[in-house]
Amino acid sequence: MPTLAEINRALAEVYDPELDTPITELGFVNEVQIADGHVTVTYTVPTFWCAPNFVFMMSQDIRSEVGRVPGVTQVTVIVRNNCLEDEINHGVNAGRSFAETFPADVDRNADLEALRHTFTVKGFLARQDVLIRRMRQAGLADAAILALRVGDVMVQGEDLLLHTMPPHWVPLAAGDLLRYLHKRRRLQLDITAEAPLFTTVEGQPIAEAELAAYLRYSRSARLNIAFNTSLCEGLLRTQFYPERQHDHSSVGDRLMIG
Repeated sequence: MPTLAEINRALAEVYDPELDTPITELGFVNEVQIADGHVTVTYTVPTFWCAPNFVFMMSQDIRSEVGRVPGVTQVTVIVRNNCLEDEINHGVNAGRSFAETFPADVDRNADLEALRHTFTVKGFLARQDVLIRRMRQAGLADAAILALRVGDVMVQGEDLLLHTMPPHWVPLAAGDLLRYLHKRRRLQLDITAEAPLFTTVEGQPIAEAELAAYLRYSRSARLNIAFNTSLCEGLLRTQFYPERQHDHSSVGDRLMIG
């Protein structure tokens, strides 16, 4: 029988597409029930008007990721606090597409994967932006940053150790590295040890002379995600976690860097 720890690890691979953060870290997941091989996951979104296409994607991803856990034979996903939760729950658990679930409102040729790709690119740019800026703050020159390979960076708790000459510590950047690599995998970019750590979304090198302009562009994606994440966290906390209403910490705050 699958264990709760295995299910939680699978759920940690499910990201809110707009906020680029695992639903487990955002506090969306309410309950996981395991009955032999049947797993039921109940989660809550921050607002009643959360975009149904994003909610549908998260429910689909929960069903997909949990379904890969050894021993899982059936997955039921229940979302709460959304204006179309009944339709979404019924459609996802029946294995239907978004267009099949909403045939009167959505073009049957509509493809959620194009939307997913758009937000995966935003997440890629945001995490890349914050990593480069944190490395700059740690004293690393732009040329050295752009020369880094995936294998040059080691996670040390919440920090990063860069195998440069001399070595550099980058505080509070481990989570951003892991999410950045998550986005590289989703975009099918190389994450082997010898692969360049920083590339364009198409996998091309970033020229040092173009870095300043590139960061101006990526900064907008980072700030958009940071503001949306902080807002949604606050809404979820106010409605469903009254004991945390005076806790002003936010996952989105981690993306706020000069």
